[in-house]
Amino acid sequence: MDYLLHPKSEIDERIRRFQAKMGEKDGAIVFQAVDMCYFSGTAQDGLVYVPRDGYPVVMVRKSFERAAQESPLDVRPLRSLKNLKRDLNIPSGAAIGLEWDVLPHGLYHRVDEALGDAKLVDVSEDIKHLRSVKSEFEISLIREAARMLDSGIASVPDFLHEGMREVELMCQVESAMRFMGHQGSLRFRRFNSIVPLGHIMSGPDAAVPSFLASPTGGRGTSLLFPQGAGFRKIRRNEPVFVDMVGIYNGYIADATRIFCLGRLPSELEEAYGATLEIERRLADELRPERDAREIFRLSETVGAELGFENYLGGPSGQKCGFIGHGVGMELDEYPVLGPLDHVIQENMTVAVEPKMIYPDQGVVGIEDTFLTTSNGAERLTRLPQEIWRV
Repeated sequence: MDYLLHPKSEIDERIRRFQAKMGEKDGAIVFQAVDMCYFSGTAQDGLVYVPRDGYPVVMVRKSFERAAQESPLDVRPLRSLKNLKRDLNIPSGAAIGLEWDVLPHGLYHRVDEALGDAKLVDVSEDIKHLRSVKSEFEISLIREAARMLDSGIASVPDFLHEGMREVELMCQVESAMRFMGHQGSLRFRRFNSIVPLGHIMSGPDAAVPSFLASPTGGRGTSLLFPQGAGFRKIRRNEPVFVDMVGIYNGYIADATRIFCLGRLPSELEEAYGATLEIERRLADELRPERDAREIFRLSETVGAELGFENYLGGPSGQKCGFIGHGVGMELDEYPVLGPLDHVIQENMTVAVEPKMIYPDQGVVGIEDTFLTTSNGAERLTRLPQEIWRV
């Protein structure tokens, strides 16, 4: 098997931490593939039941054989949800947690019927906060993802030339990273969101708004994929915005660099310099016990001090509302550096991404993935931060 399995000690520790958070809950049933992989070591079609006391059980519909190879836990066939209460030995009147943020309504009702008098409660926030703090095993994978990402973005000058279409450059960079072992798909938790492996866009098309929870949108390639790279031809003396993710054995690093054939207008050069200063100031604040909301407010304060409040995160009325986000097995993990009640803890991996959006000219900005430590933030994505002139 070429990909890396999660060690039993890693799974055991995740289960232990989850059980310690359950409080009055008697257990939790996890269905979402990423959460299931996190707690069981497999993302096959099924569920993992974690009781507050005792040993977890994995039940799999397909493929049972692969799940049994991948997970160190007790793996059993899942033939019908109707027998869940008996198969999992769930007591009458138990309080059972479910992932309300992602669980389809129909599946919720099937579980509700199967468990009878059980009280179903939300456990999604517990899971997201638990996953936001990374183990040494996870950090090692994210470091490898960052190295892959650095190499992928550094390959842009090998392909970039005047007149090529955005999608062509996107395909070249994707291909380079696939040869490095990139899994070729990206997990994003938010409902109805589809995400490419990155946003590669040029000139004004990079500033085209779209639905994605991101500072940038992009024209995209169809009505059902209205974001990211489109069919526009890249021109000289305009920003080529390269925002990509590296993924190694399921774990993500996120970074952005700006390229240009020639030179950018002085206004955009100055705006880019402001994003470097904002990232530096925010990285200094990425320490345990710091308030994520205050870090977001600091970004707005610094942006205003530098004279770019009308461009940071988007124009008025279209601002993305955050300046950074956690990364891990999904791109949109906790903590969010925005107007949420999140507190920075040691061993979080956080992408900080100040971007300036100019509707008629394009987007400039920086993004790096940081590891929070007691001694300050460590930048994991290590590419040079200046504008890359090709």
